[in-house]
Amino acid sequence: MSLPKLFLLGLLIGVSLPCSGLAQATSTPDVTRATLDNGMRVVIIRNPLAPVVTVMNNYLVGGDETPAGFPGMAHAQEHMSFRGCKNLTGDQIAATYAQLGGTSNADTQQNITQYFVTVPAQDLDVALRVDAACMDGAEDNPEEWAKERGALNQEVSRDLSNPIYKFIARLNGELFAGTPYAHDPLGSKESFEKTTGAMLKSFYESWYAPNNSILVIAGDVDPTATLAKIKTLYGGIARRDLPAHPAVNLQPVKAQSFSLDSNLPYLASIVSFRFPGSESKDFAAVRILADVLSSQRGNLYALVPQGKALFADFSLFETYPKASAALGIVAVPTGTDTAAITAEMKKIIGDYAANGVLADLVEAAKKGELAGAEFGRNSISNLATLWSQSLAAEGRNSPQEFVDALRAVTLADVNRVAKQYLQQPTIDAVLKPTKAGEAAAAKGFGGTEKTTSTPTKPVALPEWAEAAVKSLRVPRATLHPTDMKLANGIRLIVQPEKTSPTVTVLGSIKSQADLQTPVGKEGVTDVLDQLFSYGTKTLDRLAFQKALDDIAASESAGSNFSLKVLKADFNRGIELLADNELHPALPSEAFKIVQEQSGQLQAGELQSPRYRTERALTHALLPANDPLQREATPKSIAGLKYEDLTSYFAKSPSMMRARLSKSRSENGRQPDRLRTWCCRPFLRVSQVQ
Repeated sequence: MSLPKLFLLGLLIGVSLPCSGLAQATSTPDVTRATLDNGMRVVIIRNPLAPVVTVMNNYLVGGDETPAGFPGMAHAQEHMSFRGCKNLTGDQIAATYAQLGGTSNADTQQNITQYFVTVPAQDLDVALRVDAACMDGAEDNPEEWAKERGALNQEVSRDLSNPIYKFIARLNGELFAGTPYAHDPLGSKESFEKTTGAMLKSFYESWYAPNNSILVIAGDVDPTATLAKIKTLYGGIARRDLPAHPAVNLQPVKAQSFSLDSNLPYLASIVSFRFPGSESKDFAAVRILADVLSSQRGNLYALVPQGKALFADFSLFETYPKASAALGIVAVPTGTDTAAITAEMKKIIGDYAANGVLADLVEAAKKGELAGAEFGRNSISNLATLWSQSLAAEGRNSPQEFVDALRAVTLADVNRVAKQYLQQPTIDAVLKPTKAGEAAAAKGFGGTEKTTSTPTKPVALPEWAEAAVKSLRVPRATLHPTDMKLANGIRLIVQPEKTSPTVTVLGSIKSQADLQTPVGKEGVTDVLDQLFSYGTKTLDRLAFQKALDDIAASESAGSNFSLKVLKADFNRGIELLADNELHPALPSEAFKIVQEQSGQLQAGELQSPRYRTERALTHALLPANDPLQREATPKSIAGLKYEDLTSYFAKSPSMMRARLSKSRSENGRQPDRLRTWCCRPFLRVSQVQ
């Protein structure tokens, strides 16, 4: 039920707009704000990236406001809003979006419920009509609720089969005991069985009001015309008196530890902390602190190249207005005693709290956050999410507000919050693999569920929806890429965009590991892929990561490679990517560590219910000699020699396809810049073939 915590750079300047019926309206060339007379807030972000529009309506009600004993009430109402609204049946809602080619969904969080739809820009009117109908009145029909209750029960069962979900539910209950945050908005089968259609209707009428809503629209739209349409469709919906939101009175955290069975292929040791929430003045500083602790140049991640952990990370998550949760996590092979690694993780975190963090890592974290804000502008649906989370979930004036707070964070701020929050009591947990045979939930946790389905019989649509369906037309093409082949055979596709000053490079090498891995050397590709993170022949692991941090770039090398970097640092980013792709260090000492880690992880994977299910299907569906029947085992991985890895790398295919997505291109020289860094280095790969 969480959404990505990304942030947008945007500048808002108040300007009056001549739109009748609006209590107030302000805009910039790209952002228009308004508040209707009934209290509904509106934000329109114009972005011509693609001929689509995302409409996201945010109601300021969620798991916090559910009645005692009914933790899933807000979640249930979210589903029921798709089962019929004023003058619209559930089938009509589903059929309309299905025939328009749009996507619609919703999610329930702790303090908001969001309804969102993405459709061709020409069909914005239809999306607004459907959304306005559901604000004007949800049916909450008892017969429809009886049907939807079953779907909700299935969703609850699916999520509760996920070990990470079970851990977070338990953690919230302990970390936020005595507050609304202690229970998840998901709900339970028991509470849904007690819930009635009348109860849902009462909940809806209490909270679903225009003066409790923030409507966010992002896409290729005319702001003035869109505001006028919103006034027509929503302006007549009456405001309501709203109940008081429940108070959140946090109690001191009591240190404790517990263990849970899991179906993960490894042991996971977790140390959890209570951090301040998004309303706190310290929130930006703890966000930077979490980034520092998770840095691949930090002491926690160092447990991985030291061979002490399969992976290690630190994360800030479950962020609510009044508090949030943060955790350090390390994974070790099944059967390992976790006491020692847990103690070492705690010591590393404790040393940071006592002695402070490196200034260089703080600056790298700030650069990364600010670059991430730029990349957040590269999707229309993501723009709507960013603004919705900022305004509705976090109570900010704009995403820029938090970006400014991140920019202002100092080393002293980070060291202060480290001492304050990392030295408090912790809640520790161990997730232990079992052989219970239960399959892990692949979906549901940490995202949204599908709330509508295409009707199986003809549906009579309202006149306005029928007219839109009958007038379907192909949106105008906005992509005009340059497609070329470089002298060394690399195919290069360049697509300029003017959304943000960023560059994204995506590339792949034509390869098929199942066919090209030598017999008896199964697992060599897994080991090779992990070794790319150990730097290059000129820059060791730490120096290479620092070079990426200096330009706030994210990079990965291997048969599939990528780079995300700010436009100003594109040359350096491509240089680092090419160096990593063509001249990886592949240190022999790291090979031994990665080889052992891969074997340990594979041993756990072979015993996992998910893997056993997939293998059973493979054996049943494919011939015995099919290459897909081959699999890496701890024995085959342990039998690898360093020469096997370097030989496989030298013979790797070299016909590459790279795609370059660029923003704010001011001239046509970008392909030449790419040739400067790519053509000569990748020529060497070509010659290997």
